[in-house]
Amino acid sequence: MKKPSPKLLIIALLGVHLITSLVILYLFEGTGERGSGDSILHYLFSKYAISTPQLFFNHWAKPVFVLLSFPFAQFGILGMKVFNISIASLTIYYTYQTSQQLQLKNTLIAPILLLCIPLYFVLTFSGLTEILFALFTIFCTYQVLKKNYLIAAIVLSFLPFVRSEGLLIIGVFGFFLAIKKQWKMIPYLIFGHVAYALVGYFYYEDMLWVFTKIPYAKLSSTYNSGDLFHFVHQLFYVVGTPIYALLVIGIIALIISAFKSAKNLLNESSILILGVFLSYFIAHSLFWYLGIFNSMGLKRVLVGVAPFMAIIGLCGYNFISENIKNENLKKTTQLLVLITVIIFPFSGNKSAIDWEKDLALNNSQLLAKELVEYIHTSEKVYSKYVFTKPYFSELLNINPFDTNVRLELTKENLKQLKSNELIIWDNWFNVVENGMSEKFIRSHPELQELKTFTTQDDGRDVKYILFKRK
Repeated sequence: MKKPSPKLLIIALLGVHLITSLVILYLFEGTGERGSGDSILHYLFSKYAISTPQLFFNHWAKPVFVLLSFPFAQFGILGMKVFNISIASLTIYYTYQTSQQLQLKNTLIAPILLLCIPLYFVLTFSGLTEILFALFTIFCTYQVLKKNYLIAAIVLSFLPFVRSEGLLIIGVFGFFLAIKKQWKMIPYLIFGHVAYALVGYFYYEDMLWVFTKIPYAKLSSTYNSGDLFHFVHQLFYVVGTPIYALLVIGIIALIISAFKSAKNLLNESSILILGVFLSYFIAHSLFWYLGIFNSMGLKRVLVGVAPFMAIIGLCGYNFISENIKNENLKKTTQLLVLITVIIFPFSGNKSAIDWEKDLALNNSQLLAKELVEYIHTSEKVYSKYVFTKPYFSELLNINPFDTNVRLELTKENLKQLKSNELIIWDNWFNVVENGMSEKFIRSHPELQELKTFTTQDDGRDVKYILFKRK
């Protein structure tokens, strides 16, 4: 019986991804993350960019991400998820093509590994930027391997406007282009900065806004610092046990391969695949350890290089296979490893997918819906809403960037409250981001408490308090 062609197999894998994604969209309403609110906030930036054009030039929101996703965001959170699912499909395809271009064996394993990285899969159902960052990076890697240096350099130049770590990746590719003596291509790596500096000048009146407005460009962090090996431990909760093992073996295999001869020290695999992953991984480890660039130590940032982890994992898979001489034992081992990888996300392990917690609305969001339903049933019309939690903007269907209808709940804005304005205090964003404790908000003399809402979410107390001005 004739084996199916590789092209047919990758099409089949993309089909499985599409069908699985549609089923999850139907079954779960969650936003693909636990707690931080960034998924919703990125979605809100994209949704309201068309009516608030300056959002296209917001460094936190990421200008390229907003530009590409805003048409999808007009269809709500579901549209945003469809955007990231589409991006993930392209990433799966280019992960496969890059493996092919590297002339690795068993190339279909790489996109399978990518799909089976639990956190990568979960974040495709979010509004977060890591999925687009992963596509840009693997696409540029593929173009460089195809010797399409100009395309790669221009697309790569926009990567910092997808995520700020793009500056690191540009450095790795700049080094590679120098090794390849592609000196004429290196200036194109700043094309994105020049383009956005020119366009954004009409809003900021500052040609250097692409640097001065970066919110992470400071040698400190609101979130303190942590263990140097924090991401070594967190990587386990990103990729899961089987892929973690393959990744470690793959890194060792690539290093061994690079040191076999001086000529191989600068090969494509060691610089572009291992170089991108390690530079990104080490940089984030240092950011968290030193408490700089406002690092929160979030494990999800590693999803930005998920395709590279998948390809390194493939190198580990091949390394195991090549060191088994008995053909029957080799095939059995390959099959067992593959089955383990595919089954693991469903295993219930701490690093596997928790389908309810990861993909459904969490208790915090359900409580927020209960609060908004209470507001609507009261039939009271308020002139303005004052709150910080991003999800309330979506539930109340208001533009959070329009100060005529919504204000951030800060100590400064409390001084400017007017009658007929509704205040929603929460015990996460208002405490952590704005330094407003429950004691502080309750002690404000001009506020009258209307109702308190409480629940538990993933072991954390969640509390919302409604106030109005007396």
